[in-house]
Amino acid sequence: MDKGTGPKPRINLFGYLDETGLLHSPATDKVFGLGLIICHNPKKLHRDIINFRNKRKYYKEFKSTDIRTHNLPIYKELIDIFTSSGNVSFSSLLFDKKQLDLDKYFKGNYEKAYGVYVAKLIADALEEESSKGSNYIVVLADDVSTSKDDRFEKVVKEKVKMRLRRNAVFGVARLESHAITEIQMTDVLLGIVAYAFKVKFGMVKGKGAKLEMVKYLQKKLDIEKLSESQKIKKRGGLRFSVEEFRAK
Repeated sequence: MDKGTGPKPRINLFGYLDETGLLHSPATDKVFGLGLIICHNPKKLHRDIINFRNKRKYYKEFKSTDIRTHNLPIYKELIDIFTSSGNVSFSSLLFDKKQLDLDKYFKGNYEKAYGVYVAKLIADALEEESSKGSNYIVVLADDVSTSKDDRFEKVVKEKVKMRLRRNAVFGVARLESHAITEIQMTDVLLGIVAYAFKVKFGMVKGKGAKLEMVKYLQKKLDIEKLSESQKIKKRGGLRFSVEEFRAK
């Protein structure tokens, strides 16, 4: 009997989604980015973060925009928790908004564009996950400022289904990030990557605590720079992906 036949086992995953910048702000803002943490064992990651908070007595919301010299040790330790976690991945999609033509491809519908790009990020990330089974994911997303009648969840589900040929996204929930520490972790990782791109694009000179965090994350991942497309695999199932979006 061929053991390779038959359906693959179903693997249920948790995803934590955040963004930096706004698609509908002026193109001169230049950088827009999406970030996604995928976790096989959310209980462990959550417990590690809570234990860290209690140990440090640090209960503020983690935000990349709040990184300063005085709290560098806190944010470095948060990075340590991520990089030491097993079977966890971070995927990011970075945009130079001057290279996007949303009027051409989406007729200026920024909400639809947002959903399509989120779907691409999720589908790409799921394809990079283990091939031992069929991956299905529920996504907890930072609540974005979109209209109440937008089709975000439907667009994401449909686009991922078209790409992967299965209903791989079995749930999308938009939540306030201050209540979900894992979304905050996504914010921090994405913010660090986005800052590296801002340096690359000449938007900032690159200095201080944020540059220190870029260097620290590069060291933890054993790479020379964050500001380029790359896929990194480390021991224990840790994955880290950066894609600089190129319009076709």
